[in-house]
Amino acid sequence: MKHTKIVLLTAAVVMMTQALGLSAAAEEETSAQSGEESVIDADSLSSDESSKETLTSGDYSYTLDGDNATITKYNGSETAVTIPDKLDGHTVTTLGSGTFATKDMITSITIPATVDTINSSCFYGCTVLEQVSLAEGNTAFTVTDGVLFSANGEDLIVYPQAMEGTSYTIPDTVREIWTSAFSNTKLTDVTFPDGLLYIDDWAFASSALTSLDLPDTVTEIGQYAFAYCTGISEIDMPKDLELIQAAAFAGETSLTKVTFYDSLTDIQMAAFAGTGLKEVTIPESVSTIGFCAFGYEADMVTKVQDFVIYGKVGSQAEAYCTAEDSENDYSNNFKFRSVMSEEVSDTENTAVAVEETESGWQKYGKWILLGAGALVLLIGGGVLIFAGGGKQKKSGKAAKKDTQSVESEEKPEAADHEDTK
Repeated sequence: MKHTKIVLLTAAVVMMTQALGLSAAAEEETSAQSGEESVIDADSLSSDESSKETLTSGDYSYTLDGDNATITKYNGSETAVTIPDKLDGHTVTTLGSGTFATKDMITSITIPATVDTINSSCFYGCTVLEQVSLAEGNTAFTVTDGVLFSANGEDLIVYPQAMEGTSYTIPDTVREIWTSAFSNTKLTDVTFPDGLLYIDDWAFASSALTSLDLPDTVTEIGQYAFAYCTGISEIDMPKDLELIQAAAFAGETSLTKVTFYDSLTDIQMAAFAGTGLKEVTIPESVSTIGFCAFGYEADMVTKVQDFVIYGKVGSQAEAYCTAEDSENDYSNNFKFRSVMSEEVSDTENTAVAVEETESGWQKYGKWILLGAGALVLLIGGGVLIFAGGGKQKKSGKAAKKDTQSVESEEKPEAADHEDTK
């Protein structure tokens, strides 16, 4: 099964939920039509499902593409659902976005052999779903330990929300975690594989995670991917991470520390709104910071008191501290602290901001010392010339030695100066 990553961005994401749970409006945002980054079969985008005639057969609404049916909604109330392979004589090949969304009575779903495409958020909000199984002959997908994957194991599609257990190890084959795959699950601990690249929208939203250890291979984290995971207190971001999408970590009220690396270029709006962060160090590599990304409560209006941003002078981090956006009616006034470097701690493999707090003497004193040293050399040289008259010049080696002795006299002062920073 070949998939194409489609980025569908609309203003719907602006409707960030204020409560620490997923509202109905938020649930609507998980569909492909309302603005998510979805993993969708490219062929399913050949025409807009919403513009097609919707037909009904029993408990199912569906549309047609030739003689193939795409189920768009399950209207029934069964707890154990076996999806038919035909509707009114048409072969069921696709489960559309949100087909079973918020059907909180379903405990098991069986997918027929004819289905080869599952669109985003198909099982979102199935809070009592314990089991997903495949009819004999289905070669497009596989189920391992109760979890639904693509046939090649690279795409993790859904972990049933009500499945027993609080820990899970994602197989090494997985490269992408699909939209809403783990949302609202009971899992407190998930082990991620090296080689994982993408974590899609709402993937772990409102889950019970208490820690997050992502592999360095992850390059993109989708919208609301870890939103409302209130048990996470610290995150060391992947070293290859390039993009954090809108509201990816919003509502993580226990989050007090986050570490970024210089691969990161894009942090979208409200990415860390409503968290417990009081300060953050943003690397110079970041070229885009969306409005309300840092320093705001979940309402995206109230500013976090005394929020501090560390970064390099002239960087996007500094610009964000005073950024204004008339379209979204907000204006930042955060404290900025310049840093000389983002060093790596000897005891922890995390970036640590080293604040640049030079006083006037510390900032300019070294130049005064250098100037005074040069003046001493000039005066001393004149005395030697006057006193030495016709004496032979020193060899280059001897002259170098004398210069080194002068420099060695200056070094203790320079060292003392650096220690005061």
